[in-house]
Amino acid sequence: MILHDPQPFGGLEEYAATLAVGLQQRGQQVSVLSTTWVSKDNQYVRRLMANGVKYVQVPKWLSRPASHWETKQGILQVILWLASPLILLLTVGLMLKRRTGLRQAWASAHGWLRGQLQYRYFVPNYYRPLTRLLLTWWCLRWRPDLFHVQGYTSTLLFAIEWAHEKGIPVVYEEHQTPDARFNWWQGFEHSINKATRVIAVSEKSADALREVCHVTRPIVVRSPLLPDPLASGWHRNGNPEQTLQLTTVARLVEAKGLGFLLETIARVRPAYPDVNFKVYGDGPLRQELLEYALRLGLDGEAIFAGPFNGRDELSQIMARTDIFVMSSILEGQPLGLVEAMAYGCPVVVTTVGGIPELIQNGVNGLLCPPRDPDCLADKIKLLIANPALRERLGRAARKSYEQGPFQPAAVSEHFVSIYQDALREGIPA
Repeated sequence: MILHDPQPFGGLEEYAATLAVGLQQRGQQVSVLSTTWVSKDNQYVRRLMANGVKYVQVPKWLSRPASHWETKQGILQVILWLASPLILLLTVGLMLKRRTGLRQAWASAHGWLRGQLQYRYFVPNYYRPLTRLLLTWWCLRWRPDLFHVQGYTSTLLFAIEWAHEKGIPVVYEEHQTPDARFNWWQGFEHSINKATRVIAVSEKSADALREVCHVTRPIVVRSPLLPDPLASGWHRNGNPEQTLQLTTVARLVEAKGLGFLLETIARVRPAYPDVNFKVYGDGPLRQELLEYALRLGLDGEAIFAGPFNGRDELSQIMARTDIFVMSSILEGQPLGLVEAMAYGCPVVVTTVGGIPELIQNGVNGLLCPPRDPDCLADKIKLLIANPALRERLGRAARKSYEQGPFQPAAVSEHFVSIYQDALREGIPA
């Protein structure tokens, strides 16, 4: 199984780790390979290793200089310091040629050399060639029968190309729903159709893979994968706090529509000032979202609580959750939603990706169009004011989870059959 840059917190990582462990426990030999280095304190890496799943990654001393921007900038600063004599010579030349002052000439020489080095050697991301080397070494040592590539837009298409050249069948799983309004899927068809099987996270995602990405390979739609929290002894005691808590679990990235969530909170707060809104997750947009919250008159530090560390902490969060909210503008089949259903939370979510395949409006949750904070606010206010409706929708969401094929055993067995079909067919011509 191949992952790109596992995050400390994420639905894709949760899904991949759970599937790998489920397959291992059912007698399959599984190894997980990461294209970049991550700390072994990562909760998903810890779970893999605790369950005997081999975890392989590019060494830190290679990965950080090759793909970590802050590390690259630090190395560049050292090189520029070592190149000070050269910069001084360039400065003298500029002073003589342009008749400029020392400070201006030094800044020009320093900026020119920095730009040349950065553009030629530090802007390119070297994780792909390093991953190819790692794949070569791991194939010699592990001799895998098949690759399962956990893809997110175009980040791992090169792994399909590499495996196709080596004659190794690939099952490629796309965790997003392709959308023609984004350019992330341009040129997809040249690589993705070299996979033996393509996995979609929902029927809508499968349709988009055919229409937007021009996939001609067989597409299999899989179900979300989540262990039953009740099976491990968890039960809902209700929120011990006097005020209601509304919870969102999401990485802080554009696709999650968290700016619209903040606008929703700003609409709900005047009517219900004591309701707590919590967003659990982290990501590159954190500072931008904190600044936007401030402009809306909200306390962003109180809303954005940071990531949780493991399923035990998630269980505690869900025990305090009265309403689960998801404001996404782009999704595949969000595991966070299935988590909320498994924990019996009433949900208010947007109609993107495969969400309408899980939630029926007014039956087991409430639906809103994406980018519509007015609708989200109205549905949230409805649930805040109606405890009986919250109770009914929470029970219905839990029942939908119980009746769905979300358990690791069922999903793992389903993938074993997919792998067997892929091995029988081999690599596409």
